[in-house]
Amino acid sequence: MQPHVLVADDDSDSRDLVQFLLQAAGFRVSVSGNPAEVLCLAERQCFDAVLLDNWMPDITGLELCHRIRTFDQKTPILFCSGAVREEDKRDAVLAGAQGYIAKPFDPDDLIKTLRAAIKVSQL
Repeated sequence: MQPHVLVADDDSDSRDLVQFLLQAAGFRVSVSGNPAEVLCLAERQCFDAVLLDNWMPDITGLELCHRIRTFDQKTPILFCSGAVREEDKRDAVLAGAQGYIAKPFDPDDLIKTLRAAIKVSQL
């Protein structure tokens, strides 16, 4: 069965690229650039992982992570963001994320990190 990943990024080019890469690697992918829609999708559907950008309109990826964690403590959340300071990474983990992938990223690293996070969550 294909792992299902929710990708949240307000930049359409980034969303399209990640969607293409993940689908080519065998993932099912749902995408959104709207934080309210991301929350709705995360609450109503089961995903194997969530991939968040930190810079989103209206609320940050950190806030999205906090909100998702109020109703879902199990699904792995990874950040994929251009915010690459150490405090950005630390704050993501403190918000409940399992990992942080800096943009620009190596596609193979993204896929390996995502697969590893999903595998750990299924143990």
